Amino acid sequence: MQSKEQSALLVHRENYIVPKGQERVVHIKIAKVTKDGTFLEPPRIVREEPKFFETVAKRNLETLGYTVEILFHPQDRYSSVRIEDKDAKLKATQTEVETLKEAATTAQAALNEKDEEIARLKAELAKMKGETPASEEKPKKESKKKEK
Repeated sequence: MQSKEQSALLVHRENYIVPKGQERVVHIKIAKVTKDGTFLEPPRIVREEPKFFETVAKRNLETLGYTVEILFHPQDRYSSVRIEDKDAKLKATQTEVETLKEAATTAQAALNEKDEEIARLKAELAKMKGETPASEEKPKKESKKKEK
């Protein structure tokens, strides 16, 4: 026979059966998990009143670093929502930002190389025509003053 801790590990929203007489409360599974996936606290099933859960408990569990899976909600809210640790979300976002920065840096380097190549080709073309490149010599504007 399975203990309560083992059954809490195996329970998910899809296979959770709400006990009779507890259809009016929110059933959630909470656990504290490290970033590498090991449990700091074993998962357990908690039952809360819907109003208390939405106003107090949900926010407190998030700030304490719990991973929360809503197994049953009497008003069918959060049917596919999983509240996760803010640190894990932040780390995932930071890694995504870093990869995007690297991609932008490589793209900018490629654009700079193309710009240099274009400038070089324009200079060669100007030499072939016998002109000086526009970047080397710029025509000076002469200002003409009206004499009285």
